[in-house]
Amino acid sequence: MEQKELNAIGWQCPKPIIESKKILDTFTEGILTVRVDNAVAFNNLRSYAEDKGLGFSSETEDGVYVVHLQKHAGSDGGEDSKRPVVVVSAKTFGKGSDELGENLMKSYLYALTEANPKPQSLIFVNGGVFLACQDSPVLDTLATLEAQGVEIFACGACLNFYDLSERLAIGKVGNMFMFVEKMNNAANCIFI
Repeated sequence: MEQKELNAIGWQCPKPIIESKKILDTFTEGILTVRVDNAVAFNNLRSYAEDKGLGFSSETEDGVYVVHLQKHAGSDGGEDSKRPVVVVSAKTFGKGSDELGENLMKSYLYALTEANPKPQSLIFVNGGVFLACQDSPVLDTLATLEAQGVEIFACGACLNFYDLSERLAIGKVGNMFMFVEKMNNAANCIFI
């Protein structure tokens, strides 16, 4: 079993994940210990481990997060399915009337609960992150989709930008590297 360390102190996401992935890709099995000094990088590493089926443990030492990522022999690293990925970049569907666009978005997301195949993932970016936060008019629909096996992600940088990090009500916080991987491995991508 291989063991390596990565000092990612001072790095901003997605660099800690990108460099961790490069090292883990060289392992048949092993443990990578990554040191980061910010909560965003820590949370993104935890989400990455969950998404890829890696073992995860951590501790803190003098304000530094020490993350242990374990890859098991025979693990495929969480191969993504070939269902579509939907990227939602606004609270409204289409341009023009905001009132009409909000109603169209509600209808679109509800229609996804009845459609097959279901998307692999819904990725909320930019203004779309409001839909995954408290007081969103589509939280019940998103909960139904999540129960149907659809992964829901909200962009961490976008949540921070809009000061919504504490208001996320459904799904997981994701990052651009994770989104690129999901889009690249999807059967197709739908941007709304």
